[in-house]
Parts: sequence; structure tokens; C-alpha cells
Amino acid sequence: MEVEPPRWWNKLKLNFLWRLPLEPRKKIKRLLKLGDDYLVQGERELAEHCYNLSKELAEEVGTVHLLKKIEQRFQ
Repeated sequence: MEVEPPRWWNKLKLNFLWRLPLEPRKKIKRLLKLGDDYLVQGERELAEHCYNLSKELAEEVGTVHLLKKIEQRFQ
């Protein structure tokens, strides 16, 4: 029997990813991939948290094409 990790652990991992010194575009793409994975697993709240973090970063950096991808995922 496999035990699911608590949600705070997943949010902690996301915040750690947020602080990693990566190129912003790579960080956004990783957050989008994680959000898609969480959505497939049925974790809608975590997926939306990933999308919100990626949207915040994309707005800060000014990557319009990634903002469009993020908006598509919210629809």
C-alpha cells in the first residue's frame, strides 16, 4: 500500500522550485509540467497553484507566448 505525501510537502517542493536559480523560461516550463501532472492526478488545487506561480513569473519576466499557454490551461 502506497501512502500519499501530504499536500504541504508538495507546496514546499513548489516553493523550492520557485527559488531555484534557473533561467525563468525553464522554471516556467517546469511549473507548467508539474501543474499538468497534478491535474492528471486529480490534484486541481496544486495544479492551479503551479499555474499561478508560473503566471506570476511570466508576467514578471514578460514572456507573452508563455502567458498565452498559461491562460489556455486556466480555461
